Amino acid sequence: MAKASVLAVLFFVLCSISVVVIAQEEVFENPTPIDTWFGLPLPPQPRPGYYKYLGDCIDMTTKICGLKISTAIFGSGKLNDVNCCRKVVEAGYLCNRALSYILAKFDKFKPLAVKIHQNGNAIYDQCIINAPTM
Repeated sequence: MAKASVLAVLFFVLCSISVVVIAQEEVFENPTPIDTWFGLPLPPQPRPGYYKYLGDCIDMTTKICGLKISTAIFGSGKLNDVNCCRKVVEAGYLCNRALSYILAKFDKFKPLAVKIHQNGNAIYDQCIINAPTM
């Protein structure tokens, strides 16, 4: 159940790049929701409960912010939305690191691992400065 929830959350966070992924990857007709995300095999959980923790972190944001965050992670590393930055700060540093970590573990994104980690850190640092929690 937790893995299925995380799949939905990962979909939402990475939706902005899903068009590229879908265009480049064949989507299985009947993927097993526990084992795949848009035909991409889920990386193994680093430890039990990791996907639940990640899902709880991501639940702190909105779909629109998730799109903006994922665009920034895979793009410039800059998040130019104060409200989304507040959500990033509210979720916290560990949530930010957990998301970057698991994204970089997808085989499809392993070549981008350094960029994912750098941009994830840059976004968090930028948001701490520009949109501290109240």
